[in-house]
Amino acid sequence: MEFQKEAEIFCGNVNRRRAEAGLAISELAQRSGLPLAMLEALEQGVIPEEMMVDDAFNLAQVFGCKTYELFE
Repeated sequence: MEFQKEAEIFCGNVNRRRAEAGLAISELAQRSGLPLAMLEALEQGVIPEEMMVDDAFNLAQVFGCKTYELFE
């Protein structure tokens, strides 16, 4: 699978789970420890270059899911 498609899936899952949890982006930033700018980029379907695997793990922790589930 090409990177752009994987990025769309990941970003879509993060956005969907955030909305389902009723979290504002700023609240997700606070709970996950990720910078607000990074989450805003994800909302636009872009994975920032500085994003690390640990960041995806932190998002999964907030959403109560496994990290790999954000990529499915």
